Amino acid sequence: MNTPRQLTVPLLLALALLSASAPFATDMYLPALPDIVRDLDTTRGMVQLTLSAFLAGLAIGQLLIGPLSDAIGRRRLMLVGTVVALVAAVGAGLAPGIEGLILARLIQGLGAGAAIVLSRAVVPDLAAGDAAARAFALLMTMQGVAPVLAPVIGGLLAEPIGWRGLFWVLAGLAGLQVLMVLTVIPESLPPERRSPATLRGVLGNYAHVLANPGYRGYLLTFAAAFSAMFCYISASPFLMQEQLGMSVRGFAAMFAVNGLGIIGGSLLNTRLIGRVPTERLLLGALTVQLSASLLLLAVTRFHPRAWLIMVLLFVIVAQISIVMGNSTALGTGLVRERAGSASALMGFAQFGIAGLVSPLMGLGSDAGVTMATGMVTCFLVALGAALYATRLTAGPRSAS
Repeated sequence: MNTPRQLTVPLLLALALLSASAPFATDMYLPALPDIVRDLDTTRGMVQLTLSAFLAGLAIGQLLIGPLSDAIGRRRLMLVGTVVALVAAVGAGLAPGIEGLILARLIQGLGAGAAIVLSRAVVPDLAAGDAAARAFALLMTMQGVAPVLAPVIGGLLAEPIGWRGLFWVLAGLAGLQVLMVLTVIPESLPPERRSPATLRGVLGNYAHVLANPGYRGYLLTFAAAFSAMFCYISASPFLMQEQLGMSVRGFAAMFAVNGLGIIGGSLLNTRLIGRVPTERLLLGALTVQLSASLLLLAVTRFHPRAWLIMVLLFVIVAQISIVMGNSTALGTGLVRERAGSASALMGFAQFGIAGLVSPLMGLGSDAGVTMATGMVTCFLVALGAALYATRLTAGPRSAS
């Protein structure tokens, strides 16, 4: 296919579907985590490893596919990744035990990782500066639909079709992604802009990207903020359902409301880009998240009330599209000529660190305090890294 000259709405919608692989594959089965513990006769920690395995697959898949796409193009690798994700989702639905489920989730993550890293790489292929920031913001808005729909679907379907049935639904989603790659998404990286398809070329891409200190700061911001979200994702089912007595559907509704917050934050971000410096939007959102997380820690420790916890979680989660979209635009904008490698490193750090954080949420006796402590720690790191990066790039904005 010919290389497109701009990011059209149909193309952005297709890219959003591919990049929604992670939120659908994580959020949809969250309401069923306690059921998996009982059905497979295993422990909470082992079931949380299914999240970690998926995240590890996402991290490794992106690390391998991102720089390879800088050399051979985006579209063929997208097709391979979506097919792998489809096969693995079927395997997860048929898994006889927790070990098989963990393995299937690892492979599912590998396939989804390719789809995610390549969907992100297409944006800087075709846009720069505020245009790229707006595209990422719109992408985050579209992605916000996934956290809204996934837990609602999971909550509604967990009882009638069981957790295995949820993985068959994910297999259907992967099949739709394959169709989008075949019919909507063209190749965005022309041959003349590709790097050498050699090991030295791949390693050189990574070396080039990591040599930029501003990019390194935004990389850490992106990964730490996402890891805070996985403290919430992995611990909240046990906090809200087991400790505070919320029903499966009530938890799904809470998750959906927070997803609406993601959409609202992203729409606000889109309106403010061009009026407020992107760096200022990023720092403001991180400051709100850190402040609300500190309050959440105090509430879970001294006054655990479901309504108050839900309000604070909504405030925190609503900022994530602002943080993720702007840190991605600022980071990849600094090394736009190697967008695939830059996106791969961000994805690897994002899901790699989150994969380490997720099982830690099962160690504490109080899921709420453990979750809030992890979130405070992650947001402290994210804000510090963002301050470092913005000071380095405060002069000439490469995003312009």
